[in-house]
Amino acid sequence: MKKIWLLWGIIALVWACDTEQKVIDTGVSNPYFDGTIMDYLRSNDKNWDLTVEMIEHADLTDLFEGQVDTCPEITFWAPPAYSILRFMLESQKAAVPGEIYTKISDMPKELCRTFLLKHVVSKKYLKSDIAYINKDYFINEEKQDGGTDMTCIGGNKIRAYLRGSSWAGVAEAGAVTLNLYSMEHGEIPVASPDIQPKNGVVHALNYSYNFGKI
Repeated sequence: MKKIWLLWGIIALVWACDTEQKVIDTGVSNPYFDGTIMDYLRSNDKNWDLTVEMIEHADLTDLFEGQVDTCPEITFWAPPAYSILRFMLESQKAAVPGEIYTKISDMPKELCRTFLLKHVVSKKYLKSDIAYINKDYFINEEKQDGGTDMTCIGGNKIRAYLRGSSWAGVAEAGAVTLNLYSMEHGEIPVASPDIQPKNGVVHALNYSYNFGKI
């Protein structure tokens, strides 16, 4: 009988150790990129090819390369290529004359510029610079005194905030997520925060982001 209990004890210990190792930190293991934001975006066609193409079409390359004196560092809430592609496909479905886009070059330069600048803040905000939400209030309530408010170069107002989670029944012991709220359009899904090229930070938005609604 003692041997059976000893065997179960060993199994339980192995299981506990194995479970501990599978608590995965989903953050970027090395957040630093040796190049500009534009270099980073160009390094990953799968996620950013249309984003890069739109930046170039809008004549905003200098901004993303850190060559604008008034914005040596920026925060880019980066829309992935898939979101931009979906926006173009929806324009084709709507079939509004003058607003049908089959490729980036179909879009007016000024429209691309307007969209992109709504995703750029002229200051570097890392995840660690963002305040936690006050959980006593919804993110859009007037009494909400948590989070960090920002005004993008495009003039739109957004509120970034951190939210902790529980783990193993312990409050605030789990992962801390970076979240984004548009004061005009509501919640914006964030995928990967704190990618750090030399001239700022990229917080990648989720593929489900509805492009332009920020």
